[in-house]
Amino acid sequence: MSRIASPLLSLLAVLGLVLVLPVAAVAADACTVTVSPRTGEPGTRFVIRGQGFTPSTITLTRGDEEPRTIDVSGDQDSFRVGLIAAEADTGRWRVRAEGCSDTASLRVTLPPTATESVVTGEQDRTTELAAAVLLAVLFLGSTALLLPRLTRAARSR
Repeated sequence: MSRIASPLLSLLAVLGLVLVLPVAAVAADACTVTVSPRTGEPGTRFVIRGQGFTPSTITLTRGDEEPRTIDVSGDQDSFRVGLIAAEADTGRWRVRAEGCSDTASLRVTLPPTATESVVTGEQDRTTELAAAVLLAVLFLGSTALLLPRLTRAARSR
């Protein structure tokens, strides 16, 4: 009996592993990390959600900068975190949660008023020229009126 039972138990153990491993892999891949909205200006409230795993931290990275870590530990298999973007947060961020292979991204954009108009060399300077001519005329006119009076007053002394 042991000659038959030993190979049979080995076969059952191998089949059990073959069936359990894909189920565990599917469960690990079922985790998700999402961001809503994906794009916004400074002052926008971004909501980061995770589901299908028990997280402890989420990490936000932008380019080559030092990552920012947020504690979201708990005993549930999901989390929800709200973050309000500041003006210094402008750029593209990658969101990764510990315990999940899924990542999400968000983008903080500049407000529409942050753009500057392009200055060209051929702008209309008529107003500035007219103001300069008017000041010159006023200066010359006041000089022409006051100079004879000043010279007359100086002669009479």
